[in-house]
Amino acid sequence: MDMVGGRVVLDKQPFYDHFKELNKRIIQSLILILFFSVLAYLNYSNLYEVLVDPLKKAGFSTSDLLSFSLYEGFQVKITNTVFLGILISLPFIIFIIGNFFIPAFEKLSKSKFVLYLILFLLFFYLGIFSAYKTFPFAIEFFLSFNDSSFLLRTQSYFQLLFRICLLIGLTFQLPLFIAFLISREVIKTSLFTSNRREVFVLILILSAIITPTGDPLTLFIFAIPLYLLIELAIYIQIKRNKN
Repeated sequence: MDMVGGRVVLDKQPFYDHFKELNKRIIQSLILILFFSVLAYLNYSNLYEVLVDPLKKAGFSTSDLLSFSLYEGFQVKITNTVFLGILISLPFIIFIIGNFFIPAFEKLSKSKFVLYLILFLLFFYLGIFSAYKTFPFAIEFFLSFNDSSFLLRTQSYFQLLFRICLLIGLTFQLPLFIAFLISREVIKTSLFTSNRREVFVLILILSAIITPTGDPLTLFIFAIPLYLLIELAIYIQIKRNKN
């Protein structure tokens, strides 16, 4: 596989061989997900306590979570274990699948690929950690709109937790995306260095949209690390350009 004129071009190997190789890597990834999902299932009682900890910090208990159907408890358990399996196996999956596409990019060496992988995972898990720590505030914020009694459904709680964690984890890829655009000379570092106040305001606006709470504490807990990561990405690109 090669990159010519911005297009991916297969090398001398037949297309079917590439398809077989990709299929093999996908199967390996699915096996990893299954393996870690089984481990999560076997240790579900401990992991469950971690998942409901934000609920407890918001002033509730596990007895407040209700199932609305006979099979909902089983469904939630399977969904949670699969999600945790994917979350744990993600570094291995990206490495396995990513290695298939490395030959398509002439300037992307294995060392650079590993560096991008480490940064991606670092920012992604940092985003998830930030979301997890601020989730009790999100619970209080959403419940503040209830003027009457309510039922806290088990499935809804875990769906909201996972969605917010994924959303903020992906949003924390913004510094890496900016660094990539700068390295490809799509945008210039001066765009950020000359407009730092504007960039910080935009980060605050983005944080206000993404974070489900309206309190300043949660807003800055999300905005400041994201802004610092962007500054770090710009600093690294400036140092690389000087060298």
